[in-house]
Amino acid sequence: MFTGIIKEQGVVKSLNNGILSVAVKITGKNAYIGQSIAVNGLCLSVKKINYPVLFFDFTPATYLASAMKYLKTNESVNIEPALSVNSDISGHFVLGHVDAIGRLAFKERTGNSIVIGVKIINSIDGDINKYIIKKGSIGIDGISLTVNDIKNGVFFVSIIPLTYGETNLKFKTVGDYVNIESDIIAKTVVNGLNGMYAGEAEKLRKLSGNNNLTVQFLEENGFM
Repeated sequence: MFTGIIKEQGVVKSLNNGILSVAVKITGKNAYIGQSIAVNGLCLSVKKINYPVLFFDFTPATYLASAMKYLKTNESVNIEPALSVNSDISGHFVLGHVDAIGRLAFKERTGNSIVIGVKIINSIDGDINKYIIKKGSIGIDGISLTVNDIKNGVFFVSIIPLTYGETNLKFKTVGDYVNIESDIIAKTVVNGLNGMYAGEAEKLRKLSGNNNLTVQFLEENGFM
């Protein structure tokens, strides 16, 4: 588990044969085999260390379902080691399980912040747009951010100068791809409510049979 607070920038050294290698100066000093580290929001396990380069295995499913396939050698990536028991939680709970690939549709400086608009282009399991809500949390390349607005299928976030300067977003331009992870709390609530209402709808269908629904019927069976 992670918080979406990026600790440093790594540099991609290679990406082939199911192995990603990244140079990380700070995290690499204390890294160990089997450690979970988020690379652009993807939870990966360290398989080999040749300081400052860390090596990670990845599966074909991860490669195809994430923006990893668009990474290039020497590209900057966001790095966050997994939470420890005494870690501060300054962002939000991030699992490192990417839900979708997003594409930057807008980027503009507004006052003291940079506004970025992202459009979901590929969801792993259904449409994650239903989990993206105004003032809700969102993970973009592993960065914990807050949704400010949603318009025409594009969600917008405002980024403060500190976050902008310490993450790979400063290198991103319109058209670039990013990993998206929706808020696990929003996902749990939405899925829970959908399951509840689906159950109630099925109950209503079985009770009503082919009869026409009436106010009296709904009251008698606890639906009003």
